[in-house]
Amino acid sequence: MIARSTPEDGDIVIRYEQRNGTRLFLLHTAPGPDQFVVRTQEAALAQAVAFATRQHVRVWIADGDDTCRLVNDFRAHVEAVWAR
Repeated sequence: MIARSTPEDGDIVIRYEQRNGTRLFLLHTAPGPDQFVVRTQEAALAQAVAFATRQHVRVWIADGDDTCRLVNDFRAHVEAVWAR
């Protein structure tokens, strides 16, 4: 099976945006609209990881228009438990 290299429904995506000279990091649950805004990359990662850990999904960073880079996968624990 080929590993999917794009966010699936429910995964968390972080993207960077510049507004009026201010750097912002926006988070959303794929495939929806932006849901949360923070001012630092550290805060964005902390929020995304906390949510992904609870929801057992993956965290991605949007690198461009349609390109995302996987940060971490929090699904493995759930799949391992169900496999027993």
